[in-house]
Parts: sequence; C-alpha cells; structure tokens
Amino acid sequence: MGFAAVAWHRDPMRVLVTGASGFIGRRLLESLAIRGDSGVAVGRNPPPVPRGWQSAARSELVRSSDHEPDCQGLVHLEVKQHVPHPTAHDQAEFTHVNVGGTTDWLDWATRNGILRFVYVSSVKAVRASGDLTYEDADPETSDPYGRSKAEAEAAVREWAAAAANRTAVILRFAPVYGPNNQANLAAFTKQIILGRPCLAGDGRAKKSILSRENAVQAVYHALHEIHAGCEVFNVADSQPIALCDLASLIAGCCNAPPPRRIPRLLAVAIARAGDASEALTGREFVLDSRRLRILLSNSVFPIDKLLRSGFVPQQSTADGIAEMAVWVRDQGR
Repeated sequence: MGFAAVAWHRDPMRVLVTGASGFIGRRLLESLAIRGDSGVAVGRNPPPVPRGWQSAARSELVRSSDHEPDCQGLVHLEVKQHVPHPTAHDQAEFTHVNVGGTTDWLDWATRNGILRFVYVSSVKAVRASGDLTYEDADPETSDPYGRSKAEAEAAVREWAAAAANRTAVILRFAPVYGPNNQANLAAFTKQIILGRPCLAGDGRAKKSILSRENAVQAVYHALHEIHAGCEVFNVADSQPIALCDLASLIAGCCNAPPPRRIPRLLAVAIARAGDASEALTGREFVLDSRRLRILLSNSVFPIDKLLRSGFVPQQSTADGIAEMAVWVRDQGR
C-alpha cells in the first residue's frame, strides 16, 4: 500500500531534513509533503524539493543562528556509509561526518529552539547478541562505522537529557533496500539474476531487512507519535526472512533460475582462499571469511518495541523486494 492511499489526520509540522538528497531522504521528502508536512531540505548542494519546501546547502545553514526556518523538528539522515574494509581516511570520515555532523546539528537545534530530534542510526551501532538483538544491546566498540554511530547516539541522548521539554528518537535501521539503491541487497539480487551462487550451506540464516517505504514511515511515526525524553527503536520489516526464502522471492520476481548454493565446506575453503588473496593483493575477493560469517549467521533485530508504540509497517517484504528486484533487473537491461 503506498502513502497516497492512506488517510493521515496529524497536524502538519515544519521539519528540517539533513541528507535530503540521499536514497532515503528523497523519498522521505515526497512522503512528508504528501501528508502535509513542509520545511527545509538540506544537502551538500541544495536538493530538489517538493512544492512548499525550501532547499538549502549544508555549509550555508549549519553554522547559522538564523531563526527563519522556524522548524518544529529535525530529521538527521546525513551519514558516511559503512564500507567493508575501511581505510584510515574512511575511519576519519566516520568520526567527522557521523559524530561531528550529528553534534553540529544538535547545536543547530539548540540555537534555533528545535525541541524534537529524530536521528537515523543503524543496527550496526550495537553488538549483535546471539540470535536476537534488542534495543538495550551494548554499544559497538570495535567496528569503526558502528562505533561512530554509537557515539552519535550518545550525543543525541545527552542533548535530550539537557532539557525536560526535548524529545529525541533514535531509529536503528536494519539494512535498507529499494529501487535506486546499489547496496548489498541489490548486489545479492544481481547474483541471482545472473545465475551465480548466492547461498552458502542451507541458506537458513535469518536477517532483518527494511524496505525504504517502511523506513520513511518510521521517520514520520517518530516525528508525530513519539513523545518522550529519548527513545530508541529497532526498525525493520515486520518479520525477518531466511536468506534462502529471500533468494527464492527475488528469483520469482525476475523470472531468474533457482538460486544456486555452495556447500558449506566448500564455501569455507573458498573464503580462506579469499582471505589469502585479499591479504596479498589488497583487492576484494568474491568470498572471504567476513562475508561467509554474514551468510551463515542470524542477524535479527526485533521491532516489538516499535510496534507497541503504534507503528504499522506500510509495505510487506514481498512487495518491497519485488519493487527492488524489478528495478535491479531493468537496470541490467
């Protein structure tokens, strides 16, 4: 079900959205405009905006004390994305963008009287604990990207605690998929379409994933429905999905051959060869131990808390995957 088909009865809100030119930001602006919200969209360069919205460059606004935007809430999407093998430069950028950028906008919110801050974080901000990882999991300390998101979350909590009338909502997104995104699930889809092996062992490892439509619905929910000092929510589709079921769903959407599997023992041998190749060449191999661990391990972040708050996912995983898979297939053509 799309956003235009839903009747919304919330009071309009003026919102500042950072990272508004990105994969999630563009769709978020559209959905907020459909529901009657307006505000200011911020990017490195002024992004295109729906009717009734303003557009601004980050460099012109973030240091400003100008109250003209007159916004009631701020959604912080700006991010330096995760990379598999971060260089020293990547790690510095994680700190500069993910931590420093968040504190920049928290300061801006304080100067401009913003009382509602929605921070889009990641499930990588915490250490996965067994098969199910809830909101109270320990912060990530070893992975540079995850650590930067955990540190940013801490800054958001401090901001909320500094004044009793502030509301902060931290949304830990599972991996997001959808059309116009080239991240891991798109790469997985390409492998299936091309008939290449995509599963290791029985493929029964379960994963939490998040359609872009459900992601933007969660942001809207956080803006309009959460009223507390600071709340943290896992955000994912209604149910996790086994990789083998995900692969079959993608194949069916694209009329691709049945997903191919690599026996577990063979996958381990290939991964070890991949580790050696990467150590010698510095170039990524098709399969290494890190990727194999991901393929074989559960990664489930239950959304029970978010559901109890009244959140209702707007898109099924089947519909979301079909939308993404068809887009990936058509791009290949």
